[in-house]
Amino acid sequence: MLRRGWLAWEWDPDEGPIQVLVGVPQPAPLTLEHGWLRIGMPGLIEEPHRAGYARAALVDWYVRRATSRVPERIAAWAEILSVPVPRVVICEPKKRWGSCHPSGVVRLNWRIIQAPARLVVYVIAHELCHLRHEGHGRQFWAALGRGMPDYGARRERLRDMGARLVW
Repeated sequence: MLRRGWLAWEWDPDEGPIQVLVGVPQPAPLTLEHGWLRIGMPGLIEEPHRAGYARAALVDWYVRRATSRVPERIAAWAEILSVPVPRVVICEPKKRWGSCHPSGVVRLNWRIIQAPARLVVYVIAHELCHLRHEGHGRQFWAALGRGMPDYGARRERLRDMGARLVW
């Protein structure tokens, strides 16, 4: 099943199947067709390497979408939180959804893009608040709460579903 989301049409791994088409003449980009996320895989890729190829194609798909669509959310929330618009890097850290460097660089884990939009926005707002407040002290949480009064519920929901986003 497809759901309308803030990354255009998003594919939800819990709601729709993946179809790997083996034997295409050359690699094809991932496509969404009739509820299927389709990966074109050259037939020359041997069986033991197919899972790695499919994973790399999925990661690339999420990274490209995040890279093209996250900056507009960053800019909107930077304005709401009255912070400068930072440079955004999409990456693959092992243990964090995001990080913020005092120099003005926000790094987001591509995996967060799989979450519902309200949780993606929570991570964005959380990291943007670090542009003004280094740690997680009272001033940090107060600043986040002024811009996102329901941050606690979003934070808890991300904790509950976070393990499902790591694969």
